[in-house]
Amino acid sequence: MAARFSSPSVSLVASRSGLHATSDLFGHLAAWVGLYVGGCVVIAGLLLHGEVSLAALCIAIPTTVGTYLIDRVKPWPGLSDPADKMAHPERAAVLLRLDVPVRLVAITLIVLAALASWLLIPAATVAVIGAPIGVWVYSHRGRLPRPKDRMTLKNLFVAISITALVLLLEGSGSQTMTLLAVGIFLMLNVFADAMLCDIDDRHADARFGTRTIANTLGISETWKLAIVLQCMGFMILVISAAMGQIAWLPALLLGTVFLFMTVALRSVRVARIKDLVDLKLPLAAALAWLLISVADAGLSP
Repeated sequence: MAARFSSPSVSLVASRSGLHATSDLFGHLAAWVGLYVGGCVVIAGLLLHGEVSLAALCIAIPTTVGTYLIDRVKPWPGLSDPADKMAHPERAAVLLRLDVPVRLVAITLIVLAALASWLLIPAATVAVIGAPIGVWVYSHRGRLPRPKDRMTLKNLFVAISITALVLLLEGSGSQTMTLLAVGIFLMLNVFADAMLCDIDDRHADARFGTRTIANTLGISETWKLAIVLQCMGFMILVISAAMGQIAWLPALLLGTVFLFMTVALRSVRVARIKDLVDLKLPLAAALAWLLISVADAGLSP
């Protein structure tokens, strides 16, 4: 009798465990960070044009996934980062078993993205091809100091790279001041999220000589700084909307939703925060996109 009543709870626990394992696998394979940059494309499209480019999404997501996979498995065996192994032992073990197919998938995604960019948005082709080269310069442990090991430069490199790719994909035909405002908004938000992602890795980073805001200022101060940066980004959008450079509705919705979701995530108690940070932005972008579409449909005659 006891087994009969306990079986549903056992099944529920098993299903949750399965979902968690699947989510982890997608995280290991850089799917969530791919959606993150896809979310940045949605944001830029809504702010710059009031619409989202499917072509830009189809270029940005595979470029990002391929680049992050190259960073995780490296261009050839024997170059793995010991800090990554210490911070993410499960991910390192999975990718070590699958390094050859993962490397092939990564290269294929980048080649396809480059071809798509060359055919559809030629201005972004250099950024697509440059992404894996840039991440090698950023993270390779050689004789020279790595940008990844410098506090603030680590997160700034990521923020500039993602923002540049997104604006090259979505910025055609936009005014300079509008591009500047949207670029600053994206950079502040990506920088803030990159800081939060370093929280999981703070001990491994410190052990192997990588200074980050998280392992220098501490977890609480990192969250506070991230929220301050996102507030600054919100103010940039408000000022830009007041000057007539972008529409009020996407500015207010995106700024509000982003800030709310970061504050809400701060209250979540989990062992690892990175995947949730990666998913926060695309979920916020999708929610804002839905609300803007509903509002536009309601205003249409």
